[in-house]
Amino acid sequence: MKLVTTRPFAARVEERLRAIAPDLQIVTAESQDALLAEVADADILMGSFGGGSGDAFRRVLEAAPKVRWVHTSSAGVDDLMGPHVLERDFVFTCGKGESVASLLAEHAFALLLSVTRGIVAAARFDSWRREAFGNLMEVRGLTMGIVGFGAVGRALAIRANAFGMRVVGVRAHPDTPPEGVDAVWGPEMLPHLLEQSDVVVLILPHTPETRGSFGERELRRMKQSAILINVGRGQVVDGPALERALVEGWIAGAGLDVMPEEPWPSSSPLWRMDNVILTPHTAGNSPNRAGRDMDVFVENMARFVRGEPLLNTVDRRAAY
Repeated sequence: MKLVTTRPFAARVEERLRAIAPDLQIVTAESQDALLAEVADADILMGSFGGGSGDAFRRVLEAAPKVRWVHTSSAGVDDLMGPHVLERDFVFTCGKGESVASLLAEHAFALLLSVTRGIVAAARFDSWRREAFGNLMEVRGLTMGIVGFGAVGRALAIRANAFGMRVVGVRAHPDTPPEGVDAVWGPEMLPHLLEQSDVVVLILPHTPETRGSFGERELRRMKQSAILINVGRGQVVDGPALERALVEGWIAGAGLDVMPEEPWPSSSPLWRMDNVILTPHTAGNSPNRAGRDMDVFVENMARFVRGEPLLNTVDRRAAY
């Protein structure tokens, strides 16, 4: 069995993999040319396969007719999708779920508190100005509405509960809400969630269905006192509508780690507003993330060898 990876494994990881599959051949391809040269007889592909239009990944799949399992460490797979994925029969897994849940949840709260506690404004001052902070908010007692209630949403709900917040959520396939969450509804209840939430957190994947789906209608449904947080995918939000909502005061503020266009133009007024903070798509950054992703990959190797379902599988039709 041949595994081609775009990044070298640590020695201890190789040992764990070979203990599971003693006949495993591991090949590291550190360039696109090397990857294309090695995948012809590969059973498993692991690593990064290029982004953008998905053409790089398409070329890799075309060169790998025998591949049975592909794993990418990225949580989002929207830039890899296309007919080349839908037409092939292999298991597709990614670095979503618990590998990134705590990171995105922490970042969402950092963005929220930066707005509610006046951290954005304070960071721009060059002197001690207590008189400028008369409208600070506390989050205790507020309702947080989580749009895209999956693993990240559950991690975020735990933190919201610790701050004394009420939590509701929406997801494509609703289920029984976990402890501390009042309700998890289907997408048809999004307007209801928006109308009652003081904080709306977007944790949506970028798919053909979600692209631009959060626009003027949704922003105007929110309370004028509400704060929008986005740590999912920026393309789900209508950028011009978002700017208008913040400049014209439809909503009270925003914490945005992702934007419809990245980098977001420096000419945008959002960079200079005291009730808005933007971070450059860094919510998933941590030196610990790779280790968690590798633990999932090793567990999946054992499942693959045993013929069992793998963790973190991608629904290729839904594109996440």
